Amino acid sequence: MTDRSAVDTIRGYFYQFDLSILSILRLKSPEDSVEIECTEDVDIRTATDVTATQCKYYAKTEYNHSVIKDAVKHMVSHFKATLTGKSIKVNYAIKGHYASGQEKLDGGVDVSFLKKHFLTYSEGKGAARVVRSHHTELGLSDADLEEFLKRLTIDVKAKDFDQQYREVLGELRSIFGGTPFTAEYFYYNNALSVVRELSIKADAAQRTITKKQFLARVNTS
Repeated sequence: MTDRSAVDTIRGYFYQFDLSILSILRLKSPEDSVEIECTEDVDIRTATDVTATQCKYYAKTEYNHSVIKDAVKHMVSHFKATLTGKSIKVNYAIKGHYASGQEKLDGGVDVSFLKKHFLTYSEGKGAARVVRSHHTELGLSDADLEEFLKRLTIDVKAKDFDQQYREVLGELRSIFGGTPFTAEYFYYNNALSVVRELSIKADAAQRTITKKQFLARVNTS
């Protein structure tokens, strides 16, 4: 890995951490919670629903459907598990920032588009090449896929690294008050430390935190 690609990878991790912080701060109820690295990168749990969010940050890369294809396939597999009662029903979200190409999704995603661009793939080369359909192998009908799309939100125009960071600082000042310096060098550092600690816990149950718990751990003044 080159130095530049390493920097981009690190920015991607911080982008995800900041999204986690922002998601917690914007929860409406003190008892609403966020789960880090469970179903997806960030799972937002409220009294009424759960949204599993996959985060993508490719500031120097053009958006292509292949970039989120694996994420969509994984979500469809989880969706199938909810139909059979093996997992709870959730909503799905993919948030991504890209250098260009966002217009490729301007027409939206219907069932035909979903199957063609996200769920159909090939394995092998030449005479050994095999085309596979993820939805067919899962036994999902078009009606099932329609239901999946009702639960899915794709945002390929998410805020860039610095914009999102400024929003985090703004939310921290809105909640705790204080100066811009305090928000950036005290509350933000505390928030980042909490999310980092959660993200490396081996037990999924320990990677969950309510808004009330989070704010208490951030506000150590």
